[in-house]
Amino acid sequence: MWVLLDIGSTLIEGPPMGPGKRLVKHFGLDAEAAVALNRFLFQYPLEGPAELAGFLIERCGVAAEAAVQASVELWQAQAEESWALPGAADAIERLARAGVARAYISNIWAPFYQGFERLFPDEARQQANFLSFRMGLSKPDPRFYRTALQRLGIDPARAVMVGDTYENDIAPARELGMKTVWVLHRPHKETHDLVRVLNGAAPAPDLTLASIGHLYPVMLERLLAPGAAPEAP
Repeated sequence: MWVLLDIGSTLIEGPPMGPGKRLVKHFGLDAEAAVALNRFLFQYPLEGPAELAGFLIERCGVAAEAAVQASVELWQAQAEESWALPGAADAIERLARAGVARAYISNIWAPFYQGFERLFPDEARQQANFLSFRMGLSKPDPRFYRTALQRLGIDPARAVMVGDTYENDIAPARELGMKTVWVLHRPHKETHDLVRVLNGAAPAPDLTLASIGHLYPVMLERLLAPGAAPEAP
């Protein structure tokens, strides 16, 4: 059994506005520039704020001094302003004690991942991770999941995906035959898909939790046991 976990808004959280939206708002960028910027942030292995500043200057027409200042400030903030969601550390500790194999699969950019490394250093160092900025792919692209499963050498039917978004985490994992746990940490962000699931217009996840802190190894075991329904311990 393997459990694949999303990172942002599943285990750690940050400000309500992501890096792309913050830069778009700050510089008044148009929709085309916003799409290109988000792709760059999340699918390119940035090594520092200078690369981000260069993109803003060359692709978005931002003045050099303003681009450098904004890039440095945003990079430092994103590396420092994340926090672990309530119960996240306990949930990971329970999985580790139970010997549940873990990997991390996330749409994330480099400095925010540094926050994960700060908050969960052992997991970041010791467990496999599949990160959009390293892979050049973003969820819900099924290639993202296929690559992770192939590199881990696991059958999708023996894997559980745990994430907070239906579109990026639950739907693509289900399509590949994985079991799914939907962590409704931000139900207001998931209203559209939540209504679709409740009305039968979209397939339901195998398990829904209000918080990652409610995740227990026995639930994952029962998900993978034919005919068994998960129950809280």
